[in-house]
Amino acid sequence: MTFAIAPLVPELWCRDFNRSLAFYRDVLGFGVGQHKNGSRHAYLTFHGAQIMLAHWAFDGRWEPWHPEPLQAPFGRGVNFQFMMRDVDAYHGRLRDAGVTLLVPLETVTYWRDGQMDTRHQFGVQDPDGYVLRFAETISTRPDDMDRGRAVTP
Repeated sequence: MTFAIAPLVPELWCRDFNRSLAFYRDVLGFGVGQHKNGSRHAYLTFHGAQIMLAHWAFDGRWEPWHPEPLQAPFGRGVNFQFMMRDVDAYHGRLRDAGVTLLVPLETVTYWRDGQMDTRHQFGVQDPDGYVLRFAETISTRPDDMDRGRAVTP
């Protein structure tokens, strides 16, 4: 069966492909959708989301699509949100595995198209510093601001 590539797949460049692949697959539990043995490029899957990992030689010979030298931590200014179910259990599994949390498990409320979503979420960094946020919507309620009334917590 051919692996179906999603319409948007962020490609995360990494310094050590094998270390990054092991972190995503063995620690975080991502699936490997596509990877050729010996290649330093893979498509990974997680609850319907996809990302790519790729290793490029950061030796100045080839620096695609970026005008400045790449410096760790990579991915500054962006985080990748993965919506999932049972984020509390997943958080406990990662904590028990010794994964350092960048953002501890928290409950937050976000506006989403006419409603308010309350979510449990937490964040980690991968070996290259990319920020990964894992979140689950635990409740929703109407956004009273859309009807001209103040929202009461």
